[in-house]
Amino acid sequence: MRVKSIVIDGFKSYAHRKALEDLSPHFNAITGLNGSGKSNIFDAVCFVMGITNLKRVRAEDPRELIFRAGTTGVHAARVTIEFINDDPRTAPPGYSCEEYPIITVGRQIRLGGKQQFFLNNTVSMQSKVKRFFESISLNVDNPHFMVLQGTVHKLIGMRSQDILSLIEEAVGTKAFDHRRRTAENLIRSKEKKMEEIDNNIETQIGPMLRAMKADQDEYERFVQMSESIEEKRRFRVAFEYEEQRQRLEERTERRAAVERDVVVSKEQLKLLPASEDASTRRLMELQKSLATPAEAVISLHEEESLLKKQLARDEAHVEGAEKALRLLEGNFHKLEKEKGKQAARIEQFASKKEQREVLMERLRAEKENVAKLKRSLQLQTSGVRAGMSGLSLEEERADIERQLIHHGAEARRCDERIKELERQLKHFVQKAATRGETIAKLEKELARARERVDAEAESYAVVAPSESQASALQEELLRLRAEYWEANDALQREMGNGGRGFDVEYDRLACPGIEQHIHGRVAELIVPKEEKYAMALMVGAQTQLLRVVVTNDLVAEKIIRHGLRQRTAFLPLNTLQPSKGVDSGRMEEAKRIAARKGGFLAIAKDLIEIKDEAHCIVAEHVYGQFFVCSSLDLAQELAFNPAVRCKAVSLDGDVAEPSGLMTGGSTQRLRDIFAEIRAYHERKAPVGKLRIKIAQVEAELEAVQEKLRQNAPLIRRYKEAEEAMGLAEHKLKLEQGETNGPVEELGAALDEERRRHEAECEALRELKERKVALERHTREDPDMVRKEMQEQLSMAQKRSCALAREEEAGSAEFERMEAEIMQLAADLERKISEVQEEISQRTAARDEAKAQLDETRAKLGKVVEQLQRMEEQRQCLEKEVEEVQQELQQLLVKKSSLEAFIKNSEVDLRDAAKAAEELKKSVHEAEHRHPWLVEEQHTFGRSDGPYYFEDKARTAATLQELREAESQAAVMSKRLNRKATILYEERKKEYDELVLQRSALGEDRDAIQQCILGIEEKKWHALDRMVKVVSSVFSKLFSTCLPGAAAVLREERDDQHHLCGLQVKVMFNGKEKESLSELSGGQRSLLALCLILAILRVRQAPVYILDEVDAALDPSHTQNIGRMLQTHFPSSQFLLVSLKDGMFSNADVLYQVSNTQGYSEVTRIESGAGRG
Repeated sequence: MRVKSIVIDGFKSYAHRKALEDLSPHFNAITGLNGSGKSNIFDAVCFVMGITNLKRVRAEDPRELIFRAGTTGVHAARVTIEFINDDPRTAPPGYSCEEYPIITVGRQIRLGGKQQFFLNNTVSMQSKVKRFFESISLNVDNPHFMVLQGTVHKLIGMRSQDILSLIEEAVGTKAFDHRRRTAENLIRSKEKKMEEIDNNIETQIGPMLRAMKADQDEYERFVQMSESIEEKRRFRVAFEYEEQRQRLEERTERRAAVERDVVVSKEQLKLLPASEDASTRRLMELQKSLATPAEAVISLHEEESLLKKQLARDEAHVEGAEKALRLLEGNFHKLEKEKGKQAARIEQFASKKEQREVLMERLRAEKENVAKLKRSLQLQTSGVRAGMSGLSLEEERADIERQLIHHGAEARRCDERIKELERQLKHFVQKAATRGETIAKLEKELARARERVDAEAESYAVVAPSESQASALQEELLRLRAEYWEANDALQREMGNGGRGFDVEYDRLACPGIEQHIHGRVAELIVPKEEKYAMALMVGAQTQLLRVVVTNDLVAEKIIRHGLRQRTAFLPLNTLQPSKGVDSGRMEEAKRIAARKGGFLAIAKDLIEIKDEAHCIVAEHVYGQFFVCSSLDLAQELAFNPAVRCKAVSLDGDVAEPSGLMTGGSTQRLRDIFAEIRAYHERKAPVGKLRIKIAQVEAELEAVQEKLRQNAPLIRRYKEAEEAMGLAEHKLKLEQGETNGPVEELGAALDEERRRHEAECEALRELKERKVALERHTREDPDMVRKEMQEQLSMAQKRSCALAREEEAGSAEFERMEAEIMQLAADLERKISEVQEEISQRTAARDEAKAQLDETRAKLGKVVEQLQRMEEQRQCLEKEVEEVQQELQQLLVKKSSLEAFIKNSEVDLRDAAKAAEELKKSVHEAEHRHPWLVEEQHTFGRSDGPYYFEDKARTAATLQELREAESQAAVMSKRLNRKATILYEERKKEYDELVLQRSALGEDRDAIQQCILGIEEKKWHALDRMVKVVSSVFSKLFSTCLPGAAAVLREERDDQHHLCGLQVKVMFNGKEKESLSELSGGQRSLLALCLILAILRVRQAPVYILDEVDAALDPSHTQNIGRMLQTHFPSSQFLLVSLKDGMFSNADVLYQVSNTQGYSEVTRIESGAGRG
């Protein structure tokens, strides 16, 4: 057996497939420069032989076995050796020359470490390949067939024991020593096992066997008893078998029925899509129809909200008007009281006026008397008799008579009226006497009410200031609300006339408590630090400035669902994710670019002010993604530079984005959001202040009202007591008015009539006295009368002058007092008139406000009614939509039910098929377990047979008897070990096996010991014989290589006369050298090489590999080595590497290895015959 060719592909420096073909069966040489890859061929041979220690092939990692570690496209290394199997003596076991004339062995490794072995081009196990090489003496783990340069140098310095060990390895006795040690360990383990077996037999198995023997005897008795119920068990088996067969038939029929139902359901399922399409079209039509009432509902909701606001304002106006009316009525009552006080002063003035009138009357009377006396004196002087009245006596007498008749008639009429008034007064006095008890009772009730008020007044005095404060706060609240509505209406009108509002408009009644969770728009919460940054920040943030920040997403959802009047984007703080922003690397690069261009640069979030720390995440989200810079050029550089690539905005509002988009131009038409918001807040500030003031007053009023609510029982008791007292006073006044009023009026009228009657009587008496005096005067002397008249005239003139002086003295004071009284009365009347006029105006305003309120309520009612109608219409449509949806849902349910039915039916069919299969399997298994079932099946159901199952009672009785028998057997079995016989047999078998095993172990131990002794003896004989043969061959080889010299192996033996070492002795011309150190380096190398070759000559191998073994030899020695190989190894195949011509000149085939651009190339030069 010899090597025919070696193929290397991708291994180490061999990038491409290279083959050493047509190897000589004797001498093959490989040459080439250092580093060309010569030794890689031997590494390839070791690789294919299954070497596992990579250091033996000069590698640290499996990837190093592949050309350039697989980095150049070569991802695998493969080596293949082809052997010619033509010698039956050296043929491997199992590989005859006839069947396997050619044997191919290969190995491949891929990147990642995956490898494969091939034997005759078939993937094989590594162990099989290694056994193959071991069988032909090519053990790569003990490579005696391979001689390397290092091996030669190593052998030069070996001790005698090492040289002997080298021969032992070549002979194979080294392996025997290893196996002997293994056998000795095996003997010790067998002896230990024998001891364990003896202990196990004595302590465990022996007692157990005796106990199991007793259990076996008892179990055999139980088995004999159990055989009697076997027939009944056969009946039960047959019954269960027949029952399973019948169930199988029933399931088959039911499965067919389910399959029919599935077919019908699939047909129904095919018809459902048409119904679903019709219902879907109907639903779409209804949803389109629903849009109109839905929009109307939204519009009506908005109108309702506006009307509710208007209603609240109207109610506030009405309440304010009524409050003002109450104030005016209070003022009117105050003026009435003032008028009462003025009446008292007027009465005083009237008395003074009456006194002055009396004075003036007296003055007038005295002046008339003076005039009458003067006329009487003139008449008396002219000779006509005249009285004191200035008339003639006749005229005066006639005048007195007329007056007497007149006053007499008046006196009689007064007398009649007095009598009538006295009669009426008497009647009313009698009537009032009957009501005295009622008045007394009412007076007592009033006294008790006053006592109750006095009792509660002390406690109420503590609360009274709070009640007054609450009343004042309510008046203040009404005033502030009126001012707020007026200012808010003005703001809304301004917004409606082209202004812009930034408040979120939604139905606040439907979303109570939401306003506190609305933080505001982004532009309100975050403002520029300086005005020069406003344009850049506004352009960079774009529409995000008007987004509304809320606390959480639930607030945004609630606002959107309840009357949001405009599309609005929300930023919930709880769902807002922090942005990545601009990382430090891009920021540093941007700063370098800005510094290079000499421009301004900042992240937008660094140019803003945040009013609340909670809004930092909003600022990061809106302003953390772009730069603000000084110019468009810098913005372009920042946006398009690969190291930055961030959006940039110049201070003028020009934008450059990484996507390539650029925006710029005039900013005159851009809305200044920040300025608009500032202006809006300035316009809204008064409304806000009023709202804050209202809130403060409401809070203060709430606090006062809370205090009043805490004292509500006390206030209620006082008010009740006060109301009770007022009611008692009112009742008493009513009762007294009904009783005393007519009496007092009649009494006053009676007194007046009596005074008039007295006055008339007095006038009659005076007239009568004048008549008597006139008659007496008629009889008096004219001169005396004239003299008396002159005296009376003188006295009358004196009295008249005195009265005139008195009148002149009080005239100025009276006129001043009269003017003052008149002025006060006029002012009071004017004030009363003004208050009455204002009351009428306020009443008209209140009535107008009430009318407006009623109108608003009517409008609101109409809107609510319309809303209700639209809601009803919408609900009807929604109901229809719901019905259609239900219909669709029913179709879907039907579809899903049908699909579920089909699916479940298919599952049931699979289950049924599975169950049927299981039943079939059970039936078959029963038939297999009990073959007699098939044989006796014809007897099933026959009344005269043993397996008649139609008689239920008989069948049940038989099964019951079987159960009872089995129950009795079970009771018996509790005392038994059912496996007693089996366990006994097993333990008995185990016991016998242990005994046999112990005997076998003893025999094996003895045999191994005898074998070791025999082989040991043969080993030493074989070693002695091998040493002699190696020594003889060694001497011949050395003499051939170095003429005139001889070399022998001198033995060293121990006390038992066994070899313990070998010394190499050299002789030149018959003289022995004492030490090998006396030899030259080349001679020592030649000596070591000859010894190695002598050992190889004894231990034959198909091929020998020599790697530069002549490196330390001169050309003559190299030439001698070549001749020696030709002479002493004529039938051996050599594969050697050499750089010396003296060596490869003796080769039959020469291969030259070269390295071109990192690739190893192999060239067959010529054969030895050709060279000859």
